[in-house]
Amino acid sequence: MLLAYNYLYFNNPIYFVPERVIKETRILAADEIIDISVTQVPISSGIPHGVRYSFNYRVRTSDGWRTLIRFDNAHVIKGHCKRDHKHIFENDAQEIEFNSPKELINELMSLIENNRRKIDEIKRR
Repeated sequence: MLLAYNYLYFNNPIYFVPERVIKETRILAADEIIDISVTQVPISSGIPHGVRYSFNYRVRTSDGWRTLIRFDNAHVIKGHCKRDHKHIFENDAQEIEFNSPKELINELMSLIENNRRKIDEIKRR
């Protein structure tokens, strides 16, 4: 795990809080990958659980790599209050409950398994 330093300001003095970062690519098959990014950040109103994340499931098609399923909290969904959301295929973002990165990975793997026929069809295009 990489270790960086994130500065938090609490009046005086400055406190240094380590920021834990995980970035990896999991290869599921020659034409399927999951890009994972998880960063521990200070708890804030925008990220109340203190975890910034992105899980991006991509497949290779005849046109190149294409994202089919993504979980992230990079931004607030338009018309919603929360940052935690998922994108499935071409559908609009849907809010989700964040409990842990492990639960999101498990849900992502279930979505891949439950949509295998559709995924294989997209890969053949």
